[in-house]
Amino acid sequence: MKKLEKQPKPSRSRVPRPEPETAASCAKYVVLDTDSVQTALLSIDYNEHRTVVVTNADNVVVGVLSDGDARKSLLDGRLLSTPVHRVMNTDFVSVGLEDVAKARELLTQGHIFVIPVVDSQGALLEILTSA
Repeated sequence: MKKLEKQPKPSRSRVPRPEPETAASCAKYVVLDTDSVQTALLSIDYNEHRTVVVTNADNVVVGVLSDGDARKSLLDGRLLSTPVHRVMNTDFVSVGLEDVAKARELLTQGHIFVIPVVDSQGALLEILTSA
């Protein structure tokens, strides 16, 4: 008699994650402005920091999207297929390399979970996260 092997249950962590063209260390915190709200929510679930940074095709940071922003958009009747650029927050905190120490202090206050570090043109260099 053939012994049946137990198959692992599918989980959300096995869902393919979007990996936009940015530094590999930032990939789980970044979505493109053309990605869907669903893709952003999957990234938020995966990175466990309640927020993703939104970049354009040129790797310039154009906004952020929090879990709350995405939920509000769904409650307002938007679809999961809605492009992120239609619901993202364009009033966000970002810092240059010279202000990383100050930014780390902001992360300890508990209201900001992800801060993009950008160059003088707004291109993403790295992402600072809480804990």
